[in-house]
Amino acid sequence: MALLRRLFPVLGKHLRKGDCGKIGVIGGSPDYTGAPYFASITPMKIGADLAFVYAHSDAAPVIKSYSPELIVYPSTDFATNRHSIERLDALVFGPGLGRQKHTQNLLADVVNFVRSKQNLCLVIDADGLFFIKECSELFKGCTDKVIITPNHREFVRLYTQMFPNQPKGGDTDKLEIQCEMADQLAKHLEVTVMRKGEIDIISNGSAAQTRLVQADTSMRRCGGQGDILSGATALFAFWARKASGADIYSSEHLLDGAEAASLLVRNASLRTFQAVGRSMNAADVIDHIVPVVRDIDSGLSAKVATITTR
Repeated sequence: MALLRRLFPVLGKHLRKGDCGKIGVIGGSPDYTGAPYFASITPMKIGADLAFVYAHSDAAPVIKSYSPELIVYPSTDFATNRHSIERLDALVFGPGLGRQKHTQNLLADVVNFVRSKQNLCLVIDADGLFFIKECSELFKGCTDKVIITPNHREFVRLYTQMFPNQPKGGDTDKLEIQCEMADQLAKHLEVTVMRKGEIDIISNGSAAQTRLVQADTSMRRCGGQGDILSGATALFAFWARKASGADIYSSEHLLDGAEAASLLVRNASLRTFQAVGRSMNAADVIDHIVPVVRDIDSGLSAKVATITTR
């Protein structure tokens, strides 16, 4: 819990709305409305102040009905949403977005925008990962701005696309080789990679800085857990930057953010499985974020008391 406690902002009456994070999610389509909801409600449950969803017009009313806490825009058009996106601290791209040509063009617009903003980072997951190869040249120099979060199958597909002549195409159960491949992909794309699996591997392309998260978690893999993780990663990357006092993102912030998100979601998933068992779903995991946060906050009580008595 040490990393999580270090990143959690200390609460106090001095705070203003937005200080603890404004997180956006570009996702959602007529077929998929749950994914962007999970990715956006997760930061709110952890402690973000505001969450925005930019969704297909047919999906927006459905997502709005899930929670009054979310600010939902009925469009994924970048030009339409640019003014709102400019005010964000971190952005998630891809949950439930679909794999139409429009998604590729939108990803290019978003990456170019994020490159121009030193105070905004980008987490790419789900359908967004499908177009990484087509947009790969846009990621050059984005190790400190962009995190991609592929699961096993998504990693194998992307690795095979980027390194078609490599044996096994990224499909191996050996941890040492998985780490090497994550480092290789991160270095080649010039982004930070979080390869999700039994052990989460987080790499910025430098083997010396690669992090492994092996904390215990649920034995159940249900749909939506990856969306929860992407939303948590966006928030914790911002909190890592905030904790450091920096105005711009660094590679260290993204590494810390991904590791913290993995730790928290693994803990919440474990508690969910212990309480619900095989019947658990992503909504159950969301509910079990609350006690994890309470436990983390209990370790901050002394810090809060010190600030209060000054």
